[in-house]
Parts: sequence; structure tokens; C-alpha cells
Amino acid sequence: MIMHKLDEINLNSENKETGFIIKNIWLILLSLIIAITIVAGCNSNPRKEAEDISYKAKAYGKLIRWKAYEDASSYIKLRDGGEVVVDFELLNEIRVTKYEVTSMVMNEPRDEAVITAEISYYHERVNSVREIREKQIWWKEESSGVWYLDAQLPPFVR
Repeated sequence: MIMHKLDEINLNSENKETGFIIKNIWLILLSLIIAITIVAGCNSNPRKEAEDISYKAKAYGKLIRWKAYEDASSYIKLRDGGEVVVDFELLNEIRVTKYEVTSMVMNEPRDEAVITAEISYYHERVNSVREIREKQIWWKEESSGVWYLDAQLPPFVR
């Protein structure tokens, strides 16, 4: 359609050279618009990144809440390369009654987030609810773009 309009401009022009110049200007403008659109689409979107880490942190919380500790541990990758230690014997006796993300602060390069989560739980043999206010450091792996928690599972006690 654009090329058709450009041909009309070229044919309607009294001077073939003027038509050629106008056609080239239109092509240059069209190329610039396409290039700007592509570049704008490649820029990181801070809102999307915040939504990604927020979603990841909430999904992790749901796994903790529903005792899917093995799945939850897959969200953990220690930056120092350390091993994730999971005490399944203790975790099988823990019941989480609340897991709520209460705050999130992301750094400017948008590759790290500090999340505060409030966790309420009880041990099956103890009839009292305990609360943990956990500060979590999440980091974005550069090569994959995946967010990981740089910590062990919550520090539940008997």
C-alpha cells in the first residue's frame, strides 16, 4: 500500500527526479520508524521486570504454603555456588498458615530485588503459631534472565 502511494507520487510528479527524491525520503522515513519500533521493543521494561519477580516470589510462597518444598527449592540458587540444604524431616512437620510478600525493592540495574515476606506457621507437635519476617534477596541470572532466591528455605524451628 505504501509502495503504491509512493509510485503514485512518482507518476504524478512533473519532474521524475523530484518524484525519485520524494520516494526515497518516504522509504528513509519508513525505515526509521521501523528501526525505532524495533529498538523500543528491545529495551527492558521495568514494569514487566517487577511483575516477573513479583510473580516468581508469590509462586515460591505458594509452594512453601502447600508444602511443595522440593519444588520451592528449585527457585533457590545461591550466588556463591553453595548447596541448598533441605531438612525434609523437619519440613514435613511444619504447617504454613500464611505467606505474604509485604514489600519489594528493586535495584537500578534491575537485576536484584529485596523482598520482605511474612510467614506464619506451626509445628505439628507444638500448638503455637510462630511468625517469621524474612528478608529475601532475589537475583536475576544474566545468561538466562531467570530470577533466583539467594537463600535457604525459611528458617522454621520446632
